[in-house]
Amino acid sequence: SQESRLPYDRTALSKGYLSGDLEAESLPLRTAAFYQEADIELMLGKKVNQINTASKTIIFDYGESLTYDALLVATGGKPLDLDVPGAGLANVFTLRTPENADRIMAAAKQSSEAVVVGTGFIGMETAAALRKRGLAVTVVGQGRVPFEKALGPEVGGMFQQIHEEKGVSFRLGRQVSRLNGEGKVREVVLDNGERLPAGLVLVGIGVRPATDFLQGVPLNPDHSVTVDPYLSLGNGLYAAGDIARFPDWRTHELIRIEHWQLAELHGFTAAANMCGQREEFRGVPFFWTEQFDTYLYSVGHAHTWDEIIWHGRVQDRNFVAFYVKNGRVLAAAGCGYDHGMAYITELMRAEQLPSPADLRAGKTDLFDHLKVA
Repeated sequence: SQESRLPYDRTALSKGYLSGDLEAESLPLRTAAFYQEADIELMLGKKVNQINTASKTIIFDYGESLTYDALLVATGGKPLDLDVPGAGLANVFTLRTPENADRIMAAAKQSSEAVVVGTGFIGMETAAALRKRGLAVTVVGQGRVPFEKALGPEVGGMFQQIHEEKGVSFRLGRQVSRLNGEGKVREVVLDNGERLPAGLVLVGIGVRPATDFLQGVPLNPDHSVTVDPYLSLGNGLYAAGDIARFPDWRTHELIRIEHWQLAELHGFTAAANMCGQREEFRGVPFFWTEQFDTYLYSVGHAHTWDEIIWHGRVQDRNFVAFYVKNGRVLAAAGCGYDHGMAYITELMRAEQLPSPADLRAGKTDLFDHLKVA
């Protein structure tokens, strides 16, 4: 890894670390002793310049090289920067590492107003964290509501209302035209001419798969790589996480998902295959978000859907939404049903979810299990 610290939980940066609810000591996934006892060599602070897949060689930026029999590439994504005048001013941040978070927190102590660009999970979670720190926060996004593409307008509208109740402002259907300031950002100018004062700007507009160092591997237009059901690219090379476009075992479509838990599941399957097994990836995607003490859990994957079947009410923030495509439930998202969502995950894994018709008519005992859970 080019990072110098022990492997850590990156999701904690926006969920708890940035708000001050988590300390730096809680970030590492394992202690240094664990890796030593497991005979795992960590090469930290080492940047890979190139991977030659034909010769199975890793070339580092300091000139040394390493050969491999099997290699897993799980480099994640590089946050996208704003492409507008003033984007290079001080106190304009993206969030990927603890060092990024530390710099954001330091700037927050010297600022009273923040602008968050992007209404995805990073943008919304950091908006909540900065608001908890006492800053006046404005979120700028191009969509009608947050999370509209991922969860639909109803759930997105719920989260917008939760943020607004805590004092967060929104400028939706808008884009950033430029950032103004002398050395340090002072204001954000929108495409309609509105000027938003800002002592810091947090950019959360997505990531690009970090694959530029791969040589001899076809890259997709989004810089991802396409793997087979075994997460293999051939010739001993495997890919996992944000960079991997893989076959969804439920729909047989090629999909790419930017969630930490899925990358972890990829790792289990890739490791088994690197050790000589022949195991297809059959994991169920899962993610969760926490914003102002409201938790939402989502399982499965639905890029688009024909309808949403509701159990409970979004207005009450106590519901499960089932996302249906071509007569099948492909995903579910729930608030107030934490353990119930785990039950739905297991049904999805076993392909035993009720049909959409039964869900609509209530002809299933699933809802009784959700109540118990």
